[in-house]
Amino acid sequence: MQLAVLGVGGAGGRVAARLAAAEPDDRPYVATVAVFDTDPEALADIDVPQERRHAFGTTSRSTGDAAAVRAAAEANVRELSHAATDAVPSTVDGVLVTVGVGGATGAGAAPVLVDTLRETIEVPVYALTVLPAPEEEGVVSNARAGLRGLEATVDTQLLFDNGSLDAPPERPADAEAADAYADANGTIAEWVPALFGAGEAADGAAVGESVVDASEIIATLGEGGYATMGYWRQQVREKPSLFDRLRSKTESPDEIESYSTIETAVQRSLFRQRSAGGDLSRATRALLVTMGPPEWLNREAIADARRTLDETIGGGAVRGGDAPMEDGLHLTVLSVCAGMDRPDRVVSLIEASSPANED
Repeated sequence: MQLAVLGVGGAGGRVAARLAAAEPDDRPYVATVAVFDTDPEALADIDVPQERRHAFGTTSRSTGDAAAVRAAAEANVRELSHAATDAVPSTVDGVLVTVGVGGATGAGAAPVLVDTLRETIEVPVYALTVLPAPEEEGVVSNARAGLRGLEATVDTQLLFDNGSLDAPPERPADAEAADAYADANGTIAEWVPALFGAGEAADGAAVGESVVDASEIIATLGEGGYATMGYWRQQVREKPSLFDRLRSKTESPDEIESYSTIETAVQRSLFRQRSAGGDLSRATRALLVTMGPPEWLNREAIADARRTLDETIGGGAVRGGDAPMEDGLHLTVLSVCAGMDRPDRVVSLIEASSPANED
C-alpha cells in the first residue's frame, strides 16, 4: 500500500522520518514524507528533505497547550492545507499521519491538518497515534484533545502505547527517557512496514500465494475506531556459508516444525507483543500477515492461524496474506485487530482530564 507519511509535532516528525529511513528496499511503501511543527529548530533536526519541513504558528510553541496550538493551526489553515495537500501525490492509496498525542503540537494540530486535507483528497487517512507513557506528567489534557480530535477526523487510529512497548533487552534498565522513545520509534519502524509493505514487492522480490494488497488493508482498517498490531519475529534458519551457497543448500523444516513455529508465533503476536493493550474480542475486523522463507510458510498452519484470529475477535472479517522472503532468515507474523471502540488505556487518558459532565 503506497502511503504519504505526514508527521505532526516533534514525536510525530521523528516517527515519520524513522519510517522513511527504515523502509525495506524490497517492499517500498513510503511514497513521500513531510513533517509539520511549530518549532523551526526542532524541524531542522528532522531527517527529511528541507522542502518537506513545514513550520506554522511559531508563536504558539512555548505554551505547551494543545488548545493554543489548535488555534494557531486554524489561524494558519490555508498555509497548512496547501503544504499538506502538496505532500500527498495523486498516486497514493492512503495517508498515514504520525502523531504523539502527549505533545501539544501533535495533539492540537494533527486533527486540523487531517480535517483540511479531507477537502482535497479522497483516499483514506489513518493516524499512527503514539500514546504517552504513564509516568509522563502534564500531558493528559493534550492526549485527551488529540485523541478526541483524531476520532472525529481520521478513518482509524493505529495505536502504539509508549507505556507498554517492550524495550530491547540490550538497553540498560537505567537508560534515559529519550532512549526509551528511540526504542519505541525503532519498534514502530520495524512493525509498520510488515503491514503496509507486505504487498509491495519490488522487482525481483517473491510474490506470495495470497497478496495483501491495498484493498485488503483498507477493508481491514475500515472507517472509524481503533486498531492495534501484534508482531512476532524469530530466526528460523542460519545464514548460509559460502560453501552452502555454492552447493545451493537450503534448510527445509518438516511439516510439524513449520506448523508449530507459525502456531506459536501467532499466539505471541496476539497475546504477548502488541502495539497497545485492549480487549481483542471487541475488534470487528482482523488481518494476518506471515512473512519468511518460502519453505517455512506452512499453508495448513496459516489457514488454522486465521481461524484462531477469527475466534479471538469473536467472529468477523478476517483477511490474510503471505510474503515469501527467498533469502530471509526470520519468520515474521503480524496480526492487526481493527474496528475497536476506545481501549481502556484511551478511556483512562480521556477521562483523566475530562470534566465530570462530559462523556
